[in-house]
Amino acid sequence: MEWYFVLIAVVLGVPIILFPVALVWYLNVSGLYQVLRDVRQRQRRRAEALKEAERLIQAKTTAATAPEQGALAGKG
Repeated sequence: MEWYFVLIAVVLGVPIILFPVALVWYLNVSGLYQVLRDVRQRQRRRAEALKEAERLIQAKTTAATAPEQGALAGKG
């Protein structure tokens, strides 16, 4: 009859022990997922900002050199 109590204790004890472990694991994994998602989003924003800055720099350099080229072409 004692094995019956041991079996009941194990059946009741395992969920009591595993529930907090599963909860902590879930919190860690979901936090890690959130951090990775934020990092990817930040990288995407940086890449877009870099492309925009390069486009603006390219537009400014072509705008600055265009009148000079026209002026030089008229003097030739």
